[in-house]
Amino acid sequence: MKTILVTRPMDEAAPTAEKLEAQGHRVVIAPMIQIDPVSFEIPDDDRSLIITSKNGARHGLTNIGNKERPIFAVGQETANEAKRLGFTNITVGPGTARQLVPILLEAGISQKRKYTHLAGNVISYNIADVLRGEDIDAEATVTYQSRPLRSFSAGVQEAMEEGEIDVALFYSPRTATTFEEAAAEYGRSDWLSKMDAVCLSTRVAQNLIGPWKSVRYAIIPTEKALFSLLDE
Repeated sequence: MKTILVTRPMDEAAPTAEKLEAQGHRVVIAPMIQIDPVSFEIPDDDRSLIITSKNGARHGLTNIGNKERPIFAVGQETANEAKRLGFTNITVGPGTARQLVPILLEAGISQKRKYTHLAGNVISYNIADVLRGEDIDAEATVTYQSRPLRSFSAGVQEAMEEGEIDVALFYSPRTATTFEEAAAEYGRSDWLSKMDAVCLSTRVAQNLIGPWKSVRYAIIPTEKALFSLLDE
């Protein structure tokens, strides 16, 4: 059994914690990002929708009535969130926005599709810009906003101070960076040296620059692959 720190936003951290606890681990939650929905104009019916995260699906698709709208999703977890909301016409792409581009280009050219990316206020890879560079009609619509939380509860601070945390899990570059910034603001970057960092992808791992005990990443950016690293 390991004690695992989960840094995801709270609505995503809770189900992750349940899975880890079912595997026998102890879980400590320290959300590094707060997610809030924003008002936005529903894209025209003739536009296919791109979702690159569960938050994009959760906050972007909720008020769209036509459940047969074409959806292009990054990864199975994002697609599953769209399915949970009742959407049926879903193309599931690989685990990153960059890897989804060839699928979007093929459909955009052969089927003359127009796209709307249902995105957050912070976009790490601007998929709409890439598609427009290939003369495909694409736009990004902000459906939620995220803000960093650079603070730890007293319980989390105590657990890190006592060296009780074995592993810190990171699902996104932004949570990884925010966690290190928070530790630095507390003047306690030494906390990192007591923990292993386990990341969803190489891109997430590349954002960690602190003195971690070790940094590992999943070869395939899925939660199953991420969890498999905990047994090593």
